Amino acid sequence: MPQSHHETEEIQRLNQAIEAASRAMQGGQGGEAQIDQLGDVARHRIKEVLRERLAEGLRDRLADAARERVREVVRQRLGRELRAALIEAQSSGSGGFDFDRVANRLSERLSEAVHERVTDAVRERVGELLKERLQSTLRDALAEGPVAERIGWDEEEQVATRIRERLESVLREKITAAARERFRDVIRERILQAARERLRDSMQEAMAQGSADPESIVSTLRDRLGEHIEERIAEGLKEKLREGISESLEQALRERLREAVRGAIAERLASGKSGGGQRMRQGGLFGGQMMRFGNGSVGPMVEQLHEKIAEEVRNRVGEAIRERLSENILKQRLEDVLRERLGAALRTALAEQMTLGGGFDQEAVTESVRVRLADAIRNDIIDGVRERIREALRDRLAEAIRNAVSQGAGAETTGSQFGGVH
Repeated sequence: MPQSHHETEEIQRLNQAIEAASRAMQGGQGGEAQIDQLGDVARHRIKEVLRERLAEGLRDRLADAARERVREVVRQRLGRELRAALIEAQSSGSGGFDFDRVANRLSERLSEAVHERVTDAVRERVGELLKERLQSTLRDALAEGPVAERIGWDEEEQVATRIRERLESVLREKITAAARERFRDVIRERILQAARERLRDSMQEAMAQGSADPESIVSTLRDRLGEHIEERIAEGLKEKLREGISESLEQALRERLREAVRGAIAERLASGKSGGGQRMRQGGLFGGQMMRFGNGSVGPMVEQLHEKIAEEVRNRVGEAIRERLSENILKQRLEDVLRERLGAALRTALAEQMTLGGGFDQEAVTESVRVRLADAIRNDIIDGVRERIREALRDRLAEAIRNAVSQGAGAETTGSQFGGVH
């Protein structure tokens, strides 16, 4: 008499329970429980080490890179902005001189240029530093205790690489975004503070030298004030970097570490190098079946699925992104920014020239307009590209992976790679 569907399920569950009981009597644990146990130990250790070593190292190195960019901008721009601010502070017609107006002007004009250059420095350097430090930090975290004993003393590098691949891009994006958001206000505030603290004293020192040459006075002001502005900004950026890196690290670990560690350890346990004949439940990928790896290795299957998934993602997601990021989309974004911002930027630049007098300064107008447009163009285009890519991934990525896995599952279950399917 044929068995009902309910009876078949009962038999399958009974077989699984008997297998689990057998493993328990032998002192072992199921694969899932073993992976979870090792994963918990590894995550705890990785969190400790990353917080202790990675965060501080990134902060110091990024702070050095940011300070270099601050120095460049101050040396390039402070003299010109001081001339304009001094003329503007005396041009009200009252016969007096407004030192606060000079400070406000310097803060307004320098802060945008400094913010742009510093965020560029963080974006450029954080990727290099993560490649340099994240791998070694993860390897050190895995080199001690039960994790190293179970995966093999010589395999920490491979597990660390798998974890790094899942964490690196998320950390890079979060740290860069944190810097962009947190730096703007602190840069403006620190320039304003430095100018208010030192402008009067620096002016007295410059005039006490007895020179009647305006350029000599501006040069002395630039030297005295510039160093103090650099110090103040550097202090503020280091503090914000500490907060931003710590917060970004915690967010990345909370969102990705569990999945990253579990996947890396599962892959190594199933590879056969840490004990052949492991049994792994292949979730929903192969219909929830239990598959026994007869040769103790999933390497061939991983390679074949890797190729199939990569091909599907390239074709389907790549096509979707190309469709959404057409040349017309980028042109439209650029046109929108120019329509909204260019007129105001030009009017401001020309008004500054009229205030300064002395004819039309082509370089000054160019720099003034560039500063006002650069951030707006970059941010608007980046937002547009992110939005289109998000749409493409939402619509096509799961479809591409599902199609590749379906093809791979059919090929593997009919092949001779596995000792049997249960």
